[in-house]
Amino acid sequence: MRRPLALSSIFSALALALALPACGGTSGGFRGDGTGVPVAASQVQVVHSKDDLSEPYKELGVARAKAPSADEAIDLAKEHCGRGGGGDLLIMNTEPFQSGSVWRVDATCAKSDKPVATGGKSGGKSGGKPLN
Repeated sequence: MRRPLALSSIFSALALALALPACGGTSGGFRGDGTGVPVAASQVQVVHSKDDLSEPYKELGVARAKAPSADEAIDLAKEHCGRGGGGDLLIMNTEPFQSGSVWRVDATCAKSDKPVATGGKSGGKSGGKPLN
């Protein structure tokens, strides 16, 4: 009697393991030449297209993500771009799209050429507008 129960448990576990990826987990990554200096995902700005950018930037590679919702996929792509590529711009190649039960993001990861405030020795104001 124990043997059929054990086989039943194994088959149940196997079926569950095969079904979980179809439920839509998260995945993705960064491919390209990153800066080597990670950037927090909260510092990565999402841009709808290259046409929306007026300041110079350097393309670092491609960030892709897949998640259960469009917002989660964008957040995951921001993580991949910032952590893997060191970029501060996530330029959407397409709008997030649904594929089966998951949402996908395909975007260019880039580094803006604008100077970054470092809190250095200048002691003066940066002259920029606050982002409030």
